[in-house]
Amino acid sequence: MNIHISLQSHIPTYEQIKAQILNGQLAPNQPLTSMRQLARDLRVSVITTTRAYSDLEAEGLIYTVQGRGCFVKGDAEMVRLQYLHSIDENFRTAVEKGKAAGLTLSELQDRLEEAFHEQCH
Repeated sequence: MNIHISLQSHIPTYEQIKAQILNGQLAPNQPLTSMRQLARDLRVSVITTTRAYSDLEAEGLIYTVQGRGCFVKGDAEMVRLQYLHSIDENFRTAVEKGKAAGLTLSELQDRLEEAFHEQCH
């Protein structure tokens, strides 16, 4: 399974892999690149890739089969839906705080776009 990681991105490896799972680029039950191979490919320590995979497993996005490796979990769509629910809740909170601060919808949208672009760079 080829994981595509941008070395120029400021987004952590873990977040890049998570995005590929949640958007379906990495299909359920497919094996992930081994931690050692991914570390070699990215020219990072095995500790870094082990941490990324551990975090993904803790979030319920991958599972490990002893002696066989790590695989994308089949219920990634459920995790995606949980994220969407969390996003909706955070948007509601942001709107409430924005209104309290006297922001217009346009100003809130500008702030969202700014935050979005900060995460992409």
